[in-house]
Amino acid sequence: MRKTVLAAVLSTMIAAGVATPAMAQYRDHDRYPGGNRAEAAYLTPARSAEIRRDIWQLDSRIQRAVSNRTISPREARGLRNDSRNLRQLYTRYADRGLSMNEYRTLENRVSVITQRLRIDRRDHDGRRG
Repeated sequence: MRKTVLAAVLSTMIAAGVATPAMAQYRDHDRYPGGNRAEAAYLTPARSAEIRRDIWQLDSRIQRAVSNRTISPREARGLRNDSRNLRQLYTRYADRGLSMNEYRTLENRVSVITQRLRIDRRDHDGRRG
């Protein structure tokens, strides 16, 4: 029994020791394994899905604020333009996968638009800003 457990542990340690330097090699030299940016879409599906969900929620929040008449049509038009520009930027970035820098940029823009929506809902003046 001890021999089989020891053999399993030893083989796991050897496999981990061999795999770690190979993975570190890619991390040190290139952002994508094999240097192929075209494969990036396979490496960032969670980030892409999170950003898509945030943008979708942003659009629905704007629509809900218009339906509830907490923002004016003029405010909604400006927020929709910002949201559309954000979707276009996402499409351009996500074409070949999102890097962490692109992800942060998109997240910051979602936060800015969300904050503008929050401000526009509370000011009750019908103007942007």
